[in-house]
Amino acid sequence: MERTRKMTKDVKRKLLHNRNINLKGYIRDDELFEVEAELIDTKNYDFYNHDRGVIKTNEPIHQMKIRLVLDDNLYVIDAEAKTKNSPYYICKNANSNFRKIIGLQIKSGWKRQITKLIGGINGCTHITELLSSVATAAFQTIYPYKSKQKKENKTTLYQNQEKPLLLGTCHAFNPKSKVVKRLWPKWHEN
Repeated sequence: MERTRKMTKDVKRKLLHNRNINLKGYIRDDELFEVEAELIDTKNYDFYNHDRGVIKTNEPIHQMKIRLVLDDNLYVIDAEAKTKNSPYYICKNANSNFRKIIGLQIKSGWKRQITKLIGGINGCTHITELLSSVATAAFQTIYPYKSKQKKENKTTLYQNQEKPLLLGTCHAFNPKSKVVKRLWPKWHEN
């Protein structure tokens, strides 16, 4: 069998594993923001698990939910992690370390910071990985909302003198890009 093959529509396939990740962002009455994330893994077959017995088709093997409360500068004000389903009973014990991320700011180096605090044996791999998506959801929740508020108040979001948190985080926000030149001319590099 060849190691490299093109994708084809004619090959039959059977679903074995399904991962659903759901992210939601909210503004609260106290002007703070909340981002919720839930991860659910299921299998398309029954299997035996030492801690839980038989796990049925489409019954979650993993089901974790996290909530972060953030200020408008993306600082973590509060944090909560819950494990509803996991393959081992002790997995939920790792959630006690989750609050260690309180005080961190979502910005460049976020993954490194959270991995140092709650990665490896200090946490749950799935929850730690989910925090990368939460960071993106936080940006998508907070920045467009702040932009809308600034427009309604007839001010400009991008006139801020501080270095933008998004600068250098992706291709579009490369300091040499046209996007940066338009949004943050002060920070544009030729």
